[in-house]
Amino acid sequence: MRLRLLPDPRRGRWRRRLPAITLVWSVVVALGVAPIGLGALPQAQASVSSAVTKPGPKVWDPNTWTEGPEGSVTVAQTKDLSNQVLQVSWSGFTPTLNTMGESVPVVTKGDKQVLYAVRVYQCRGLDPKITDCYGSTLYNADPAKGFNQVAPPQGTTTPDFPSNMAIAPTGADGSGATSIEVWTATQSPSLGCDATHPCSLVIEPNYGGDTQDPNQVRNGAVDCTDHLSDIDGFFNTASDGGLEAYAASWAGNQYAGFQIGEQCAWEKRTVMPLYFAPTAADCENQAAVFKSAGLEMANRAVQQWRAGLCLADSPLSFQYSASGGEPQARQAFLGGAGLDVALTARPDTATPARPYVYAPLATSGVSVVFVVDDTRTGRQLRDMKLTPRLVAKLLTQSYAPPGLPVASVSGNPSCIFQDPEFKQLNQFSEASGMQWPSSCAPAEFEPTIVGGTTDLVYQLTAWIAADPDATRFLDGEEDPWGMRVNTFYQRGAFSGYPVDAVQPQDFSGPTGASEAARKMRQYEWNPVLGGLTQVFRTIQENRSTCQLWMPDGTGNHPKCDPMARGDRKLFAIMDSAQAKAFSLPEAALKNPAGGFVSPTTNGFQAAVGDMTTDAATGTQQLPYGVADTAFSRDAQAYPLATVQYAMVPTGGVSGEKAAAISRFLTTVAGSGQVYGVEPGRLAPGFLSLTGAQRQQALDAAKHVELQDGKWPGNQVPPPAPPTGGDGGTTGGTTGGTTGGTGGTSGGTATGGESGAGSGAAGTGGAAPVSDGTTAGGSDGGSSSGSTGSTGGTGGLGVESATGGATGGTAGTGAGPANGTPAPAAAKPTAAPSAQVGPLAAAPVAAGSPAADRAGTARLLLPVAVIAGLVLLIGGPAALLLGGTPAGERAMAATGRAWARLRRRP
Repeated sequence: MRLRLLPDPRRGRWRRRLPAITLVWSVVVALGVAPIGLGALPQAQASVSSAVTKPGPKVWDPNTWTEGPEGSVTVAQTKDLSNQVLQVSWSGFTPTLNTMGESVPVVTKGDKQVLYAVRVYQCRGLDPKITDCYGSTLYNADPAKGFNQVAPPQGTTTPDFPSNMAIAPTGADGSGATSIEVWTATQSPSLGCDATHPCSLVIEPNYGGDTQDPNQVRNGAVDCTDHLSDIDGFFNTASDGGLEAYAASWAGNQYAGFQIGEQCAWEKRTVMPLYFAPTAADCENQAAVFKSAGLEMANRAVQQWRAGLCLADSPLSFQYSASGGEPQARQAFLGGAGLDVALTARPDTATPARPYVYAPLATSGVSVVFVVDDTRTGRQLRDMKLTPRLVAKLLTQSYAPPGLPVASVSGNPSCIFQDPEFKQLNQFSEASGMQWPSSCAPAEFEPTIVGGTTDLVYQLTAWIAADPDATRFLDGEEDPWGMRVNTFYQRGAFSGYPVDAVQPQDFSGPTGASEAARKMRQYEWNPVLGGLTQVFRTIQENRSTCQLWMPDGTGNHPKCDPMARGDRKLFAIMDSAQAKAFSLPEAALKNPAGGFVSPTTNGFQAAVGDMTTDAATGTQQLPYGVADTAFSRDAQAYPLATVQYAMVPTGGVSGEKAAAISRFLTTVAGSGQVYGVEPGRLAPGFLSLTGAQRQQALDAAKHVELQDGKWPGNQVPPPAPPTGGDGGTTGGTTGGTTGGTGGTSGGTATGGESGAGSGAAGTGGAAPVSDGTTAGGSDGGSSSGSTGSTGGTGGLGVESATGGATGGTAGTGAGPANGTPAPAAAKPTAAPSAQVGPLAAAPVAAGSPAADRAGTARLLLPVAVIAGLVLLIGGPAALLLGGTPAGERAMAATGRAWARLRRRP
């Protein structure tokens, strides 16, 4: 009798699963050895939202005089806050009405005819009293007395800035929203909000209740259930006017001194916590290792990076001054005037007096923001299109003061809203119910802009100067509707654009007027000298920069009054990161291809993909005014996008400074490209670096660390990117852009389609050099030693002299054997490479071949795609089915089919 041994079920299970496991591990290993050049992954996004929703007060029904269900209140962000604007919304509240019972779209402070408005305060602490809320009726009064005290003296409630209190209506459906600027201890020392002192928002619905009639005080206290005075024609305690504080002072009255302000409204409050992020100011006890300055456009990003570095386990502190202008920062850095790093948006073109290289930090843009209210509803409008010519009209005082015969602008419209060009671009349908302002007042439409020299102004005016329509207008030609440039800005009287600082040119006035009035236009526009912070502060206060042309009793010219909410007509020029932080609407601007694009993720990505690389500096910029480029054909590119750079020293600084600057760049190129509002992350409103740009920053960090004497044009620059871009998003938005497949030697990289989700980066074309071959290798020779290191993997070159499958040739060091920096006079001359199509070739100079990390990626891309599909689909399927009845049946069927095939002749 023959015995059959039963199989071990465990051995059988693993034998059946072995093919699936082998397949999966094969794919994993294949992907593990695949080069990073397959494409840059989209950067990680901001941390989980810190929005908070809480129950609100019970709704008050003025029709039935009864309370209903609780409402709710939401604040969009409550953690890692900085000086920014927060969005507050609510539902289930009493609709805001006027005394006729009609819905009210706009509320102003102290309005006694608008009932049941909502106030939002920023307050000290997490459980504030009325005396802790900035701008309230009793801020900074005696907290022990509560509401039972006289109103504070003037100025007590707003010691730092005018009140940031927000007031807004509730719609007929019970919902409403507003925004409020929140201050750190830097803006408001009296509030003192910082990382160790949390604050709060108080959302206060004015549901009335008698707080003003002393005859109805019950047992020495206000009876907030008594709504007789909500609408009595005199007190209107449910109106915002009912919140205005004043003291009862009737002689001999037992309630003399009783504060009759907002006690009943306060009892219905909702309190929301506010936690502020640490800042570099929290590291004041640390010694700064190096000094940096320039590029106020990058301020919000740099401040988050500074905070992350100084709060790290191994702290690093450095000084940063955003004010003063980029030209001055470049000059101070190049002249060795105590500045170790200069931040800039434009490369310096002069022969430098010290060795340095450019390191990209992030991409942002210049924004034209507007605060304009609908004349029908009073609500703020948030969509606008502008051409370079329209912006030129704003910057050249080309609109005529209404009703005044001013020769320099004779016959022109009175403001942009009456300009036929603007009206043609910005039309509302009748069904929308929206309307642009129809009337214009003198000096209320000139844009608020920085008055000092800055790269921001240069880029703005370079974009204008490159536009044919704007150029003809500035040369004196009428636009199609007959409008001409202000004669004081016409060529001959004015040098023209681009400029790095704007200055008013028209100091004229009405003809036939008094001597003082004949110079009135010099007071209508005053670029601010306090930088971008003052630009925002001015527009936040609903002011233009004009002054009254008639002097007061002291001979001074006071500022023009703020514009009333509901009737605002304001423009400003600032960086897009700051515009987004403060929730300011940004205009869609016309690019050379005729598209109107806003400063968004897609607009920045498209623009970076269109930028050319300057052979002399390795920096990327948009090719304004150059015909037949990717930029001139790309209707999706934002025309005022800019890559922000640090000029960093590669010689002449101490080892400690060199190590600190290198660590700064390495950190920024790494974790500093991860989006978020926490210290060390990339602030919202910026675009993360592409893979090539990150590599350029890391290369620059190495040059600084080695102090190898590298120069602009002698460093390893990024290859010109494909038109599709290779990843990166602005803060809080997922996705990337799928780039097109690049060409081979001498070819042109073609753009891909924009990715809607987390798209992988496309692969760029090999960068052709001046002799028509394809550059290969990563960092070639180091100039600090006698012989450089071997280059990286070569590009996919056709008849390539420097590329190839085995990588670049080992470079020969240009510096002395002891590694000391080369003297200034030894700067090599960069050999500019040829332009191929719309993209600039990567510069090759002094024996440093340009990197082509995309070559191998193109070869392995199909393999990676197939392997990825197998891993994502076949691998899990095999693991799940192997060892199961379904798996056995599938494998058996496969075996039978294979056997039949083998039996066939």
